[in-house]
This record gives sequence, structure tokens and C-alpha cells, in this order.
Amino acid sequence: MNADVPSGWRAGKLRAGGVTLATYETGNRASAAGTVLLLHGLGHWTDAAWGRLVPRLDPALRYVAFDLPGFGASEKPAAAYDLLFFRRVTEDAVAAYGLDRVALVGHSLGGMIAADYASAHPSRVTHLALIAPAGFSRTPRFLLFALAGALAQRLFVPRPSRRFVARVLERGVVDATVLDPAHVERAYELTQEPALRRAYAGVYGGALRTIVNRRALHGGFARYTGPVFCAWGAQDRYIGIGALRNVQRVYPHLTTLVLEHSAHLPMIEEPDILGAALRAFLAS
Repeated sequence: MNADVPSGWRAGKLRAGGVTLATYETGNRASAAGTVLLLHGLGHWTDAAWGRLVPRLDPALRYVAFDLPGFGASEKPAAAYDLLFFRRVTEDAVAAYGLDRVALVGHSLGGMIAADYASAHPSRVTHLALIAPAGFSRTPRFLLFALAGALAQRLFVPRPSRRFVARVLERGVVDATVLDPAHVERAYELTQEPALRRAYAGVYGGALRTIVNRRALHGGFARYTGPVFCAWGAQDRYIGIGALRNVQRVYPHLTTLVLEHSAHLPMIEEPDILGAALRAFLAS
């Protein structure tokens, strides 16, 4: 997913929410530089999600990220993996980075985490950028995925095959040739860890509880009234673009971008278009 553009991350670790996180930073090193926190989606990790997009963004900004707990190179504890857990980890990570104000960019699960953090700390978020965010689908569809995820508690106990993992990633894009084979192999290696499979199932279990309070969830999201941008792949098979209408209801002042030749991973499929739009949004 990042075969042609080296990302140049500076790697590190920090403790947040009682979990050791793998952290990454790139861009401007100056302490006064505006900071963007990047939050990846379910089953992804920092470089796979953002390595192709970040080089298209403004180099005058500082970009920080961490592998979500349970995924990538971060610790994979026996935890609830619900929205409250991810908020606590994100709050502690922001504090550890020493960020008074921050712009948030979140994809899929990371989009829901970003929206939740912004709702809890609206005065500390300068910009909120969502890419195919979870948490906005119609209740019946979301409930179906959550129930399927509850079954994943059993389904993910066996180790998935290399072909199964590749197929999951291929369904996330329109053209599978954009996927970096090294990242597909890394995804397979990660799924062989029982702790990651437990985290994956735990996210779905937490989503089931979140869905029950969907109206309250969206009401909370609406507490953030700052600049909001939302991008969606028109051919998304995982979180259908119809959910964009709910994002618009929550954020009436929303700026939108529909990427016609992308599915669930537009930051990999159309990084130039998405990068230009994000660059302009973060400069606004």
C-alpha cells in the first residue's frame, strides 16, 4: 500500500490508557507547528493506512499517529475495545504528545474514535476529517455487522488463511493492484496472533453496545461544531456511502468529497485527490 512512496516515520512508544502504543511521527519537527493526529481503521496499522497519503499533505504540519491498541505493533491487551476504551487511550496519547489543540483525521473505526474525541473535547480540536467513518450507518445495516461481529468471537478463534486475509483487503478497494503485497503479507502475519483476533472480535462486540445508543451517540458527536470534512469512496463495500447522509445530519456545515474510483480505502486508491482536498481543509 506504500510501495512507491516512503513514509519516513519516526517510530517510538508511549503508554496511554494503560497500554503501550507503537507511535509514529513525520513532517515538521518544530514545536510550534500545527499537529495532525491520524487514527487508522479496524485491523489496519499506521503505515499501511497513511504512508501513501501523508507525503501528499502539507510538510509544514506535524503528523503524529499510533497503532490502535490491539492492532499493528501496539500492545494487544484483554480489554473491552469499546468506544470508551478507545477514547481513554486517545485522551492519554494526546496528553503524552503534549498537544493543547490538534486536528484529527480518522478512517473507518478511527473516524468514529475521532468524532467521539471531538465531541468530548470540542475546544481542543481545530479540524475534524473523517474518511468513511464507522458509526453513521443506518441501524439495521450496522446491527447486522455487529451481530456478525459477535459471531466473530468464535469465527476468529481459528487462524484465518492467507487467501482469506487477502480477500478481505481486496474487497476494500476497487482495483486490487493498488495493494502493496508486503502489506498484505504483514496483515496475514498479524492475524496469526490470537490477541489481535481477540481485539478484532472485541471491537465488534463493543459496536453492538454502541448501536443501542446510536441516537445519543450522534447527539454527542454534534457537540463539535468546528470545521468538518468527510470523504467517502463511492464503491465502498464495507461502509456504504449512504451513511454520508447521517454524517451530514450530525454536521450540517460539513464539507464532503466523494471519490468515484475508490471503495473503503481512498487514501490508498486516490491519494492525490484526497491529499489535495485534505491539504486545503487543514489549511482553512
